Amino acid sequence: MSLNDLLPDPDKPSGHCPPFVLWPRQWEAYNLSDLLNWEIHPFKREQIDEIPRDPGIYSFVIQPGIANHPYSSYLMYVGMTERPLRERFREYFSEKYNTTDGRPKIVKLLNVYQDYLHFCCLKIAETERIKEIEDELLNAFIPPCNDQYPAEINRIMKAFP
Repeated sequence: MSLNDLLPDPDKPSGHCPPFVLWPRQWEAYNLSDLLNWEIHPFKREQIDEIPRDPGIYSFVIQPGIANHPYSSYLMYVGMTERPLRERFREYFSEKYNTTDGRPKIVKLLNVYQDYLHFCCLKIAETERIKEIEDELLNAFIPPCNDQYPAEINRIMKAFP
């Protein structure tokens, strides 16, 4: 499969419609309010040295930058790593062109929206909490580029393909 097989026609909106789940019940159930220290970095190679060397949670967010609107963002993916966030950030540049083993949604995200993509990260010193925090964020946001969610959400998502 080539990279072009994964990428949508830039002139047709049908390839640019990820399935967002906007579910207030899940937002209200989120209960980790102590996590406020997110760092935001453009997803560019030259940012590698700015990414923390700590483990933690990260997300990919599309920010179109239209009219400098402060709330124009789309959270697309949430992930975790017990390794350095910098190392995980760097790995995504390899996955960007990996059409044989790369995750199709991620390959598409990294290529189609590369000029608008941001890597948001949250350092977490207590590595035993990383999975719990990732699950809470996945339950609340239900990002369209994730393929796996915590059990309850996973069952619901599989029921509505």
